Amino acid sequence: MNVLGVIPARYNSTRLPGKPLKVLNGKSLIQRVYENALKSKLINELVVATDDERIFKHVKSFGGKSVLTPSYLPSGTDRAAYVAKLYGCDIIANVQGDEPFLSCEVIDDCIKALIDNDNLLVSTAAHSGIREAELADPNTVKVLVNRTSEAIYFSRQDIPYIRLNGILIADHPALIHIGIYVYRKDFLLRFIGMPVSKLERLEQLEQLRILENGYKIKVIITDKDSFGIDTPEDLGKAENILQKNSD
Repeated sequence: MNVLGVIPARYNSTRLPGKPLKVLNGKSLIQRVYENALKSKLINELVVATDDERIFKHVKSFGGKSVLTPSYLPSGTDRAAYVAKLYGCDIIANVQGDEPFLSCEVIDDCIKALIDNDNLLVSTAAHSGIREAELADPNTVKVLVNRTSEAIYFSRQDIPYIRLNGILIADHPALIHIGIYVYRKDFLLRFIGMPVSKLERLEQLEQLRILENGYKIKVIITDKDSFGIDTPEDLGKAENILQKNSD
């Protein structure tokens, strides 16, 4: 199967304008995400999808591939679908442009799930070991799964409600969602044509549109930590991690 990797990147992030071009230990965020995704063994071609000339030119400057997408597209998923239409691919791995520590093994595990199961339309990832502070953080998306590791619900809230006190945080069933989605091409193109759903609008989480329309999302559970960069504080945290790893 031909697998296309797409990294959506926009300049005008609300909480961190110019986020893809922010420098982390000598390299831009988008370059770190790109070089990390290149380590995937299953992605055949990798492209940055952006509506910003500055990002487009920067990606070209470090030898990456980039496509300029229309500015009217409302989301990274729409940008990924726009690029997918330009390529002869079977599977699209949508790698979030703000996760520089996403394991290439996790990317490949999500892709392999679709390769191994013809009935699977979309997969994503989550890691175990949620911390107490993350439960209350609306910037940390939580996911609950059933016994076959299919998503039940995604939320920015602390889920589920624990009726009885005394549950150990180590036993908490919520997982932390990781920023990758892998789609079959035909499903991705159908997905972007579905109307925005009620829960999606309330939570501002577009993956809920998939669940509300009755489709399943396979969740690959990993112990490999990752986090998205949304704030200046996240940039500082990422810098510290990179400096420690280089020591």
